[in-house]
Amino acid sequence: MKLKVAYDISNLAAYFDRPDNKHGINRVVEELLTEMCRRDELEMTAVCLDGDDPLLDSVKAALYLERQRPAISCAFDYTLRIRPGLTKLYSAVFQSTLSGEQERTNSARARGLRSLRSVLYRIAYRYRLVTPTRVFDHKKFDVFHCPHLGLATKSLTRDLPRVITVYDLIPIIRPDYVSDHQTSIFKALLKEIDVNRDWAICISEFTRQEFCEATGMSAERVTVAPLAASRLFRPVTEQKAIAAVRSRYQIPEGHYFLSLASPQPRKNLVHLIRSFFRLLEENRLTDTYLVLAGSKEQGWMYDDIFAAAESSSEHRSHVIFTGYVGDDDLPALYSGAAAFVFPSLYEGFGLPALEAMACGTPVITSNTTSLPEVAGDAALLVDPTDSDELCDAMLTVLTNDALRLELRGKGLKRAAEFSWKACADQTVRAYHSAAAEHVRGNS
Repeated sequence: MKLKVAYDISNLAAYFDRPDNKHGINRVVEELLTEMCRRDELEMTAVCLDGDDPLLDSVKAALYLERQRPAISCAFDYTLRIRPGLTKLYSAVFQSTLSGEQERTNSARARGLRSLRSVLYRIAYRYRLVTPTRVFDHKKFDVFHCPHLGLATKSLTRDLPRVITVYDLIPIIRPDYVSDHQTSIFKALLKEIDVNRDWAICISEFTRQEFCEATGMSAERVTVAPLAASRLFRPVTEQKAIAAVRSRYQIPEGHYFLSLASPQPRKNLVHLIRSFFRLLEENRLTDTYLVLAGSKEQGWMYDDIFAAAESSSEHRSHVIFTGYVGDDDLPALYSGAAAFVFPSLYEGFGLPALEAMACGTPVITSNTTSLPEVAGDAALLVDPTDSDELCDAMLTVLTNDALRLELRGKGLKRAAEFSWKACADQTVRAYHSAAAEHVRGNS
């Protein structure tokens, strides 16, 4: 008999109309959903129980599923009471509206669609064509899984077993890395977790240890499900493809180091920039660049990062901020780099390092938090606060062809040890544990 799972995709709905939607947690939620829907033993249903606007959130979530290519075999529950025949109308109008907003235009068409959406809202709520709150039938499912930071309350899920994916404990372990608002949200989430009845999935052993210590949840209720690089990350050997990406992001001829991270304090980009400037100065490197890829819109507290880049008039042109880089360009951008440099101060997993390895790119990363667990012996591990170590590692990779070749081979092998199938296997294990306990409790 199939296990019926309600899988919350609220975060995918929230970013549905944004061009930079493929990042961090969103990538994980999507990859895992795709893999889980291939499982014969599961009956997956996507829901949307988080967010401030139940109608718009649900429509965006449904549109997200409809647009997936290849298609994801997953049912969708609107968790709203909607009059028959209105769903297609809402979807058509909101899809057109969102398209106009995504293009960031102020055209007459975009303004007209927004006005139409506003009118539909007023009609829908005034005449009770749709309930303004979510309605979730918990009896239809065996397990509820929240794979992002927005656990549905028990007023919705009732006695349905809940599983939550935990990525890191940064907001409470290192609150100086995030805003007060983010810390408040995370603390509220932890309060919502019932350590005696809920179940957790952590993306690394490091995160599991911190989570259990912070919450008091028994380690037996916490499953470790390591992440994996997407199948799209593979070595790109066509020089034309790499040259096209370099041209698109205005990366000059020569060697370049790559770092993929949203600009925020824990990514340690100020230290990286300063160390890179020191590398250029001490070794008189004139054809070497540092490419920093990541959306500013996904970052915070980043003024110091851009100030560090402007601190050297001589070397400023050697630091390139690309902004958001789409999936189509990432494999070539990774593959063209002399090395991927990721001196993060704190990671719950460190997926970009694994993506770089899957592309055959040598990796330099931190010897702290979860990163040694992910990298193994396939990367150069450095103290993320030691400029000497970071500079030495970058220079060594840049000048030692044999080492680059060795790291390439080790990285490809290491990345192959992680898979979304294995991640799904562990996730299913957590589902069965949660469902079995619930059955025992009701027998």
